[in-house]
Amino acid sequence: MRLAALALACLPALTQNRAEEAVRLLRPSRTPPDGRINAKDKTWEEWVRRTGEQPPDFDAMPSVPDLPDPLIIREGKSVVNVTTPALWNVQKKLLRDQVEKWMFGRMPPAPGNVRATVTASRKEGGATVREVTLAFGPGHRATLRIELVIPEGKGPFPVFLTNHARNRPWIYTAVRRGYIACIYHATDPRYGNGDDSDAWIEIYPEFDFSCLARWAWAASRAIDYLETVPEADRRKIGLTGHSRNGKQALVAAAFDERIGAVIPSSGNSGECDPWRYTTEPFANESVELLAGAQAHWFHPRLRFFSGREDKLPVDQNTLLSLVAPRGLMLYSGYAESAGNPLGFEQGYRSALRVYEMLGKSANIWLHLRDGEHDTTAGDIENFVDFFDAVFGRKPRPKTETWIFGYTWDGWKKTTGSVSLGAAPVRGPAPETGVAARKRIEWALGEEPPGLPRLVSRELPSTAGSSESWLAGLFGRPSANPAVRASLRARGIGWAELPYGDGLKADIFYPASKPKGPWPVAVFLHAYTYQGGWSISAPWASTGADFRLDQRPSFPSLIERGFAVVAFDQIGFGTRVHDAREFYARYPRWSLMGKMVADTRAVVDAVAALETVDPSRIHLFGYSLGAKVGLIATALDPRVKSLAAVCGFESLRRGTPDRGVEGIRHYSHIHGLMPKLGFFLGREERLPFDFDEVLALAAPRRVLIVAPTLDRYARLADVKTGVEAARAAWREKGRAESLELDTPEGFNSFYRPVQEKVFDWLARSGG
Repeated sequence: MRLAALALACLPALTQNRAEEAVRLLRPSRTPPDGRINAKDKTWEEWVRRTGEQPPDFDAMPSVPDLPDPLIIREGKSVVNVTTPALWNVQKKLLRDQVEKWMFGRMPPAPGNVRATVTASRKEGGATVREVTLAFGPGHRATLRIELVIPEGKGPFPVFLTNHARNRPWIYTAVRRGYIACIYHATDPRYGNGDDSDAWIEIYPEFDFSCLARWAWAASRAIDYLETVPEADRRKIGLTGHSRNGKQALVAAAFDERIGAVIPSSGNSGECDPWRYTTEPFANESVELLAGAQAHWFHPRLRFFSGREDKLPVDQNTLLSLVAPRGLMLYSGYAESAGNPLGFEQGYRSALRVYEMLGKSANIWLHLRDGEHDTTAGDIENFVDFFDAVFGRKPRPKTETWIFGYTWDGWKKTTGSVSLGAAPVRGPAPETGVAARKRIEWALGEEPPGLPRLVSRELPSTAGSSESWLAGLFGRPSANPAVRASLRARGIGWAELPYGDGLKADIFYPASKPKGPWPVAVFLHAYTYQGGWSISAPWASTGADFRLDQRPSFPSLIERGFAVVAFDQIGFGTRVHDAREFYARYPRWSLMGKMVADTRAVVDAVAALETVDPSRIHLFGYSLGAKVGLIATALDPRVKSLAAVCGFESLRRGTPDRGVEGIRHYSHIHGLMPKLGFFLGREERLPFDFDEVLALAAPRRVLIVAPTLDRYARLADVKTGVEAARAAWREKGRAESLELDTPEGFNSFYRPVQEKVFDWLARSGG
């Protein structure tokens, strides 16, 4: 019997159940035909069955909802703050061990026997192209092809190192600007140049380094060779890669300190966007998606943390920090469908603290650009600018582009003093009525007086306002005739709907019933900073892709006779830039207050339409949208029913010992209701909680969906809060109108949950 199987047989039943649960609750993994986890396994499930590997004891691991602090050394119960370069050197070794264990697998040491053979050398234009094959490792059986492009002139030259071959537009600008380009052929074979690192699986069987780790290790072998090249300045080696190659570039720089600077470009999840900010509420490439759909990229152990990202001892901010004090530029598009500007900013802030401790804050830059995933020649110019600055070739001002840019301390400076008023300890029973409403409004802030929007009885041909150029990037109907034609072909009508302060929503309706009257369902999106209500066209969504399955299936709801309204909240999608200066413009208001006001303005616009039944206006929202929907429903009696998925929580019980973000989620991370930050550590004195918000919706129909393993809200706390609020329904003889559904699983809005919500909306008066 294999040792792993013997160990599995000896484990207690509880541990085996954890492994069974980890497999059962995850979707089937998918490894591409040209990818494999190791010499024996092509899928994650095969690896689990063969090795008998168990998930860690999550109950024994601390929940860390914030990013793991790279400046704290934890060994057992002892905690040491990292305050000196010497302590940082100790911490780096500990962190690298953790990164290998949980995310990328153990990499071999430097082979020490690299042998280079020049296979070709020629002149091309004003450069010398040298093709080299490296051989190393046991019996020199491991090989790696290198292509060197050396510009004319007197060296030594700085090095532009990458695994993007010449069929990609990557090295040309660097050569023109006086860099040696060094290409190593270890990358995804889909690019057409092969992956020399795949054979290393058999050559190094005792090491379990994943595909990304092998590519990163290849970069180090290229540097082994560069150290022998007289034309190369070994003190000025800059590494960069894009997308999956950006992921490996960051790993390489985190482990090889000979790399003087690195630019991981648009690698997003598994690169500069921490796993804690890639979960389903962010509609990102999550642990489950990447460790399932691209199972060979990461060590299989990472996938155990799907839905339990808060248990990861390290995160991508750890890799960013491990580059310090060398050059690091985080580079991505803030509107990339697989990106998340908030996550990038949080990772940057965490790593910046390490650079500041080392006195090198000028060496870390943040560049969140316009556009989607692909790069341009101008982006490569920016890369070389950064390398020039870090290597002392040419001074450049530091780039630090913020999209969200919020901090609680910054908010306090902007707003000045805030009166908390009386803050007594609150009792267990939720309060209702005018007093409760006023406390909620206090947290939302002071909405400035405004002019009501003129509403129309008819759907206008145009809203009279634009969604900005981002509407085209997101495939919105307003900017894409092909999308409008596709909608018509599916029997779906579409129109722009003006609302609020010069804003516009999209309304989709059954074309077979153009004159209504329709019931309306207003969709409230999650934390999709990069795309708002549509990461991509939700009307074309299927279950074929993990991310697509997360998008709201509007056609399914329209087939039930509904009109569906969708719009971007402030700070998201086409309005991604609008939150940056919000508190400078409205210091007494809040982002949540604005979101609720905009939602109610959408209700104003919808209720006025002659094609809509104003007595049948429903809200449904996921994550952030569920929170907005709860408060909007509490304050607006026109809302007939609400379906809130993964948004209800207990603020007073959401304390750090519960392992959830708690009120920091609202005050410090997303800046939704900054005033709540004054109650950190004294949550029992919070002026309001969501059970009181919920109680104000009585006796209307409300569905709360709370998965059993939602790491953002403990199910026991949700149940307690919902049952406390149910008293308001009982008083009005409608206890059955408040429903709590607790599906097994993690925080998500996958298709089965959507269909359950749509059926519920139809029963609620659709």
